[in-house]
Amino acid sequence: MIRRWYILGAGAIGRLFACKLQRLGLDPVMLLRSGEHGKTGITLRRDGEEEKLQVDTCGIAQLAVGEIDGLLVTTKANDAAMAVTACIPALVTAAPVVLLHNGMGVLEQLQRDHPALNLFAGTTTEGAYRDGEILVHAGLGDTVFGREQTPAPPWFAAFVEGNERFSWSQDIDEALWKKLLINCAINPLTALHRCRNGALLDNPALRAEVELLCEELAAVSAARGNARGAGCALDWALGVIQRTADNQSSMLQDALAGRDTEIRYITGYLVSEAQRLGVPVPRNEALLRQLDSTNASN
Repeated sequence: MIRRWYILGAGAIGRLFACKLQRLGLDPVMLLRSGEHGKTGITLRRDGEEEKLQVDTCGIAQLAVGEIDGLLVTTKANDAAMAVTACIPALVTAAPVVLLHNGMGVLEQLQRDHPALNLFAGTTTEGAYRDGEILVHAGLGDTVFGREQTPAPPWFAAFVEGNERFSWSQDIDEALWKKLLINCAINPLTALHRCRNGALLDNPALRAEVELLCEELAAVSAARGNARGAGCALDWALGVIQRTADNQSSMLQDALAGRDTEIRYITGYLVSEAQRLGVPVPRNEALLRQLDSTNASN
């Protein structure tokens, strides 16, 4: 039994999941870069209605040894490995660490550097952003946790007792790969052209770019043995663009704010897989070079 879940990452998604876990009675603690044990108020707006919650907080430096027996990681992929490493002294033995971020590659990095960690992966289609002091729940979605060929552990039962749309997968790589393909097709183009998602359909030249990117994504999926990705990459991307036409992708938000983007863990991961499999992906490589150089200049 997990006494309390600690949430690493206090951005919009971290705060949204703090609210979700609070409603499930899981008594979450949001971890902050600095500060002591305290509380923070979150005003959550969804469908025009507001809900006010109080969530416990703690600075990472204030954690006691063995204080954490469940860690949910919602930081940006760029920061995740370093942030988890900082929390290791506070983890009890075999504490579950669930990685919930865009992109892929952090799991492998942590497995290599810290093989004793009890790691799980997750992906979500929930949408949230901060509007001043208000947390806006912009899109109701589904969240999948899992580990390859591993049935749901006892601690996961608490996540499905409420109506918060959690599920478990023993083939989590499939879900992560689908999310990666969609992100590769949408996020870099919106960041490069400073446009909302819908412009990728409205502008014929950008629509053509999406299609060409998805041809490469499908080829890598086929070489990787992912038949659904090979056959559905374009349909998945177009469907998300249509449903989120007014949204700014997370990569665009980072680019506009002058923050490093997650390009190395999204398109960068795709390009690494393509190189490993011997599949040419020149358009994805070009996007990686363009946006990675922007990261370096920030």
